[in-house]
Amino acid sequence: MKLTSHRPLVALPRPQHATSFEQTVPAEAPASATAAAPAALKVAFMFALVSLTLLERFGVQVTASYSLNPALLALYGLVLVMVATRAAHLNGSGALMYVGVMAVAALSFIVNLSLDSRQYASLSSLGLLLLLYAPFTVALTPAVGTPAFWRWLMKWYIAFAVALGVAGIVQFYAQFVFRAPWLFDFTPLIPAALRSSGTYNTTNAVGSLIKSNGFFMKEASGFSFYMAFALLCEWSTRRRKLPMAVMAFGIVVSYSGSGLLALGVALLFPLGQRTLVRVSACLVAGALVVMLFGESLNLSYTFGRIGEFESTSSSAYCRFIAPGKLVAEQIDSDPWTVLVGHGPGTTQKLSTVCETTYGKVLFEYGLFGAIAFTALIVAAVNRSAAPVRVRVALVVQWFLLGGFLLGPEAVLAIYVIAGIWPAGVCRDAFAPLAAAPPRRRGAFERVDPEWMKTS
Repeated sequence: MKLTSHRPLVALPRPQHATSFEQTVPAEAPASATAAAPAALKVAFMFALVSLTLLERFGVQVTASYSLNPALLALYGLVLVMVATRAAHLNGSGALMYVGVMAVAALSFIVNLSLDSRQYASLSSLGLLLLLYAPFTVALTPAVGTPAFWRWLMKWYIAFAVALGVAGIVQFYAQFVFRAPWLFDFTPLIPAALRSSGTYNTTNAVGSLIKSNGFFMKEASGFSFYMAFALLCEWSTRRRKLPMAVMAFGIVVSYSGSGLLALGVALLFPLGQRTLVRVSACLVAGALVVMLFGESLNLSYTFGRIGEFESTSSSAYCRFIAPGKLVAEQIDSDPWTVLVGHGPGTTQKLSTVCETTYGKVLFEYGLFGAIAFTALIVAAVNRSAAPVRVRVALVVQWFLLGGFLLGPEAVLAIYVIAGIWPAGVCRDAFAPLAAAPPRRRGAFERVDPEWMKTS
């Protein structure tokens, strides 16, 4: 096994004589450019993409209260196929960060098992944690993890996201025709042995209407984020108007702030002189949408949710305020908890707050844990030099938008989009196109290499 080094950034010429309706772009690489990737590996990637978009409600039941999510199966399916096809090599930085996480988690467990008389630390939680993050020690070899292969992945991810967005929009408007229970929650129709475990706010009302959850997703908030994330991916690569319109409208009918929060933070990057202009343009566009469609789409509900941060019974308070309040009040309850926390799996045993990642990490693993996990995730999202806004959105989801410390969906998204690739491969994704002769095509097919300048 060998470690890869960063590859130089290749500057791309800006297309000339392009109009706002028709863009001149480099010709795309031929389909044979991905021939280095084994067919089995492509199948494993496709299963990972389906797991992130269409299979969230499914799972393989292990106990009465726990099931293996497709995302976890896809995560290890990728690793096994990479090893079997000799497409895997050791990710040195990822392995180092993982050892740090493993050491802190084990120390937290041992210290609390030895010194805390309540014995709340959970061995199963520790085991799941170490299992979930172990794949970050493995990456694709440079011969297989090529820029062309990453472009192939992004093309299919956005295709699945568009399908999810269409399903969510159709679901939202179908409720005006009929109110079948399965329209917003078909989970009871899934056999118990293949049903995802957990309790979710799947059918969530907005006055007389129900928020769209994308039909396939567990909650409207998850649908909202994945629409926002796919929108950022499309904006950072090809900028086709129709897919972006579908995903933007998916955010609207979700009536959730998760996607808007991810977009708002991501659009601040890259920080610079154009940040204010970019954010102002988005605010103006949003204001126009509210003015034109606010009443018909009941958008006042979405903006009215800002006040939920002050309500102790709201999901916003539960996810963003309560975990921080718990940490502030309990982080120093014992002499050792500031540094190593209260131990794995103790958040719900000692409190009823949502297990949002930032609160769970600090409460269960202390400052040492926060440093170790942050280093692992930041190294993973930055490894491949993916577009900066895509990286920011991945971190926002894992860190702030839910209980994703032990959530395989967020970890799989980080691994598939960024962590699995050789160093710098996303930065180089359009470099091979620079030498190709330009051709003209419609704005719906635009390929935009400009994101490399902001990565």
